[in-house]
Amino acid sequence: MAKFASGALLEGIKLDQNSQSPLYRQLYIGIRKLILSGDLPPGTKLPASRTIATELDISRTTVINTIEQMISEGFLETRRGSGTYVTQRLSEMTEFYQTSVEDDPESGEEDPNLCLSKRGQGYADLPHQYEPEGIFTFRPSQPAYELLPHDIFSRLTNRYQRKPKDEYLTYSDRGGYMPLREAISSYLKASRSVRCTPEQIIITSGTQTALNLASQLLIDPDDSVWMEDPGHTAARCVFQGSGAKVVPIPIDEHGFNPALCPEEEKNKAVKLAYVTPSSQHPLGRRMPLTRRIKLLEWAQQNNTWIFEDDYNSEFRYTGRPLSALQGLDKSGRVLYVSSFTKILYPGLRLGYMVVPKSMIEAFAHASTILQRSTPLLTQQIIADFINEGFFATHMRKMRKVYHQRQQILLQAADKYLKDLVEISAVDQGFHCNAWLPEHADPEMVETTLRAAGYAVNNISYYCMKPYKRKGIMVGFAGTPEDKIPEGVKGMAKILREIL
Repeated sequence: MAKFASGALLEGIKLDQNSQSPLYRQLYIGIRKLILSGDLPPGTKLPASRTIATELDISRTTVINTIEQMISEGFLETRRGSGTYVTQRLSEMTEFYQTSVEDDPESGEEDPNLCLSKRGQGYADLPHQYEPEGIFTFRPSQPAYELLPHDIFSRLTNRYQRKPKDEYLTYSDRGGYMPLREAISSYLKASRSVRCTPEQIIITSGTQTALNLASQLLIDPDDSVWMEDPGHTAARCVFQGSGAKVVPIPIDEHGFNPALCPEEEKNKAVKLAYVTPSSQHPLGRRMPLTRRIKLLEWAQQNNTWIFEDDYNSEFRYTGRPLSALQGLDKSGRVLYVSSFTKILYPGLRLGYMVVPKSMIEAFAHASTILQRSTPLLTQQIIADFINEGFFATHMRKMRKVYHQRQQILLQAADKYLKDLVEISAVDQGFHCNAWLPEHADPEMVETTLRAAGYAVNNISYYCMKPYKRKGIMVGFAGTPEDKIPEGVKGMAKILREIL
């Protein structure tokens, strides 16, 4: 009788051959529902797999796989020489599975008592500006994707992928792939006057990872971190997420100036100062040598770390770049950070940090715990890209291209935007700032322009305290030359309507 009942019920299972769900999964769900509903009570014998396959018009292999899965999960059990039965131990699982939302994830209600940790909630509450999807015109900080050396990357990739050695398939060295660290060390000595050995270089997946490493190793909760204001919002979020007290320091014509700290912060300990001396972000101001020396003296007197973000030093269009702060530092308190985001592309996820000699072991060890570095293949490709001269060639080419695009932008702005915004050239970087009239609403300007396809950024997003001027960041590096004039013309039309 049990055999007939189970056979009749299994015939009632409906399978959809056109469903995206595999047949074995549909059969599994159908049998499970019969078991949990009591229609197949404990001890019920199932028909033979061949019979089920014939009656449901599916392969016997599908049936066997389903039954084996349900036996492993405890729904079914086998008796030697007798067949397959619904398990007698079902009661201990029934209540849980009857309330399970596995087959309908939209139907469940999560426990309201589940919550983030205080640190997790803090991260969730921090500001974040999502990049507009599918919009590339005038996006700040975007390189020229269409001019990337894809053919070279392909050749270098094939070099390692065609017949990879065993050591290419494992993790890289602590701190990163040594040939890449050696290449970066040579490059930094020659181009940025950075004083370092390859061992001092820690390969990261970008500046944000370097910031997180520095925060974890150097900053305790409630430590004071001084930051440029306006400044890099993503960096601020990392420090705030680590529990630091971030103090905004107003920017003057030469960038970061500790003398401008709020009155209530004077004579208080400062654990770390975050600076962008080569091209202050987002204002683009350059810190002169005299200010750099004073900043290092201030840091030594106050026993303060300096995090030097040299994010786009390669793209200077007038004169030679000044030496990095790290190269001037004699007390080993500057952490120098840069990446290949602007030179190549953000999706590469490859950056580096130069740490003091006394910190090599600590940072290398923490790096293996917190990030495991960028994939080894990527590091190998970029090491060869640098060592074989492709890097320098590409950088010189792109510097000329970006300078030309900036000039085209400025010419178009002079023609179409002259009476609407104030925009001027920058010595370095990927964007110009367009200063709006006093009566303008910069958030509304940003929203309107983005809706029309212009990926501009509101400068106030980078401010902890209101800045004296209202403006938007207009990128030029990632927009092809032939699209810039028409883009500026279209932007001018919109601005005339809303200003």
